[in-house]
Amino acid sequence: MKKRRINPLFYFIACKKINNVWYGIILDDEKRIVVSYFSVNDRSDVIASIIEYLPNDSEFLEIKRDKYALNILKTMSQIYKGKPIKYDFMLALDNLPLFTRRVLIVTSQIPRGFVATYGGIAKAVGNHRGARAVGNVEARNPFAPFIPCHRVVRSTLDLGGYGGGLDAKRQILEREDVIFDGNRVSRKCLWTPK
Repeated sequence: MKKRRINPLFYFIACKKINNVWYGIILDDEKRIVVSYFSVNDRSDVIASIIEYLPNDSEFLEIKRDKYALNILKTMSQIYKGKPIKYDFMLALDNLPLFTRRVLIVTSQIPRGFVATYGGIAKAVGNHRGARAVGNVEARNPFAPFIPCHRVVRSTLDLGGYGGGLDAKRQILEREDVIFDGNRVSRKCLWTPK
């Protein structure tokens, strides 16, 4: 039987609709982003998706007029629009398993206008046959769109998968100036991690 914590973890949730897209975040007490998520569906989809990342005994408070949180949500909308941005928000990467953290750190380095492959990232983190494991990490990326999992594709340069749907993935990539040859990303846009 799992013991219940005496002092539950406490988080802050912010959610806002910007230009017909819902953006949501969870912040910890140090104002680090624990989860970020966006959806074209509805507010309840965003809330349900971000809350699932929290430990069972967590408590949270929704904040609606916090300038820091609103700035994060606006930045997310700029990323979604394909705008080049710089941000200084802290991501709570230390909460993640080592392999996940390593994959997401490499993913965060993919430049705007380029893509990397699942296999290329696997090689970069020292797991040459780990393309599927990388795909699983990308599918559960808690920091979308700050860590651009939409920039990771199959070795054939087909799009692969994406939680928001392949149409959304392609649209974001096109807004970031990624070039396509039919349904595949152009080889000119392939970035290989070191």
